[in-house]
Amino acid sequence: MATAQGSVREVGGRQPENDPWEARAVPLALVLLAVLLLQGLIFIGESSQTSDEAAHLAAGYSYLKTADFRLNPEHPPLIKELAALPLLPLELSFPWGPLWEQSEEWNIGRIFVHENRVSNDTILLFGRLPVLLLSLILGWFLFRWGRTLFGAPGALLGLSLYVLDPNVVAHSCLVTTDLGVTLFMFLAVYFLWAWSERPSPGRLALCGLMVGGAFASKFTSLWLLPILGALAAALLLVRAAVPFPPWSKGAGDGRASFARRLAGLALAAFSVAVVAFLVVSLTYAGTGMGAYVVGLGRGLRHSGMGHMAYLNGQYSEAGWWYYFLFAYLIKTPIGTLLIVAASLAAILRGPRLRLKDELFLWIPILAVVGITCLWRVNIGVRHLLPIYPFLYLAAGRIVPGRTSGSTAVAVTDHWKRVAVQGLSAACVAWNVVEAGMIAPYHLAYFNELAGGPRNGHLHLLDSNLDWGQSAKALRSFMVGDNLPVIYCAYSGNSDPWYYGVRYQYTPGSGNLDNAKQRPIRVPDDLPREILVLSAMVLHSVHFSDADATGRVAAHDLYAPLRGMKPVAMPGYSFLAYDITRDPGAHAYIASLDLSFGLKDLAEYEARKSLRLDPVNAIAQAVLDKLKEDAVAPGTAPPGG
Repeated sequence: MATAQGSVREVGGRQPENDPWEARAVPLALVLLAVLLLQGLIFIGESSQTSDEAAHLAAGYSYLKTADFRLNPEHPPLIKELAALPLLPLELSFPWGPLWEQSEEWNIGRIFVHENRVSNDTILLFGRLPVLLLSLILGWFLFRWGRTLFGAPGALLGLSLYVLDPNVVAHSCLVTTDLGVTLFMFLAVYFLWAWSERPSPGRLALCGLMVGGAFASKFTSLWLLPILGALAAALLLVRAAVPFPPWSKGAGDGRASFARRLAGLALAAFSVAVVAFLVVSLTYAGTGMGAYVVGLGRGLRHSGMGHMAYLNGQYSEAGWWYYFLFAYLIKTPIGTLLIVAASLAAILRGPRLRLKDELFLWIPILAVVGITCLWRVNIGVRHLLPIYPFLYLAAGRIVPGRTSGSTAVAVTDHWKRVAVQGLSAACVAWNVVEAGMIAPYHLAYFNELAGGPRNGHLHLLDSNLDWGQSAKALRSFMVGDNLPVIYCAYSGNSDPWYYGVRYQYTPGSGNLDNAKQRPIRVPDDLPREILVLSAMVLHSVHFSDADATGRVAAHDLYAPLRGMKPVAMPGYSFLAYDITRDPGAHAYIASLDLSFGLKDLAEYEARKSLRLDPVNAIAQAVLDKLKEDAVAPGTAPPGG
């Protein structure tokens, strides 16, 4: 029908045939998805292994080979299995010996990814591509749902925000569980909505499949329970055309009795639960739910205990209620923030969707935001990822001149339409520039509110910035500056040695026990001596009082460097400092080496410091302590 305000499109109806946007909608959506694919391939090619990827890939490979789920039980298996599936034709070797018996997932992952028959780049490429495919599927359904609600322009706007979000690009290309659970949570809500629009056993089964996929991907999928519960209550209570149950008198127009609607809803919920249970059981190869329960228990304990986190120079294991809101504000392109803010403002005026449609958009967002405000594990905006597709879907409402749902009305004010379209285009163009500038370091993106990626480490760390992904960028920096060897403290779980980085081990590094034993030293005659620290190491996030030695307080391992300006920031997650012929710096490194029991390195650095400054007290104290420790009880010192 038509009104004085514009045209109205019924749900499931077609846009006007002469609408040029509709004719071009699918090709334009495919172009946007190709943009995501291109960014993803660039990111994959330039990013080293991040913290959890090797363990996830090795675990997934072992699941497919043995149906034994001993490795990495703290995450359900589905995404790991999907990532490992392309590796099966490669006939890779696997450390099935003592490490397997002891479930040493980190060492198994390191050997599997970096010491195999094919290169680590090939293994990571094959493992990351399935996750990228999941992201493309998510983008397509975001467009599809947005087109139904808001028409082609709104759908394309929402999809453009998705494909140009650096956080989406980064987590679409890693063998981690965050993108996968986001996809399945979004599709679970989408298919529930689709079922409420046009009920069929197939749509209900698809909803169950997606719920099962979410539960089999990540334990934070439990957040779906309050989301789906609230949506079910909305379908029950909102007087919308929802058929509960199909045999009820008046079903489909909201006239069925409350009791019958409740019975139909209960039957639908039971059907979804059965399908979801079968999906989860299938991902565990029919071995039962014991491994799932064990993993869930670990996840719940982790959530209860918290995790050491960093925010604006503060440290906490309990977290901050506003952590994720702050992270979203400084890690999202400002163009996107403006569009999201405009969509929130648009709710207060028009055009509006039906109440049911609004609830399907905003209940998931509000539920996830509310839960994360109470969550103690504050280690990355990636845990907020499930709200992204809903936010960007809802953003489509701001595009005027097109219908936006079954009862919403198009805007006919020409100048208002032009203004909003112009501002939307400007924001998207801003996002395009931002995406081009940050590539290929999407994981380290921070917007202008944070001072850009160079200042990101002052605000957030961990998977927001430094997840071990920049070893290749570090190697490029060394080649460009003609640095054959450097000092390095690296927070990742993969040794940068695998990527051609030659370095003298420096305290604060991650799981790099092999590096401590390498006889690599930075010689005196190098024109430049460069100390490179991961941002996580600079701020000593994972050093508690138990790790500190008394002389170095917790979180202050490299505090003297925090006020210094780095000479370079490879990948934005490393900070490089020039310590050429600096006796104080070498003495400080010697003292750290000694504190961590690295006596050979401590002696080497102390003597280097004393050659530059023969009266350096710290260096001399290190040598005195080494001499004292070398004297066995009851014996005279050498030469005495």
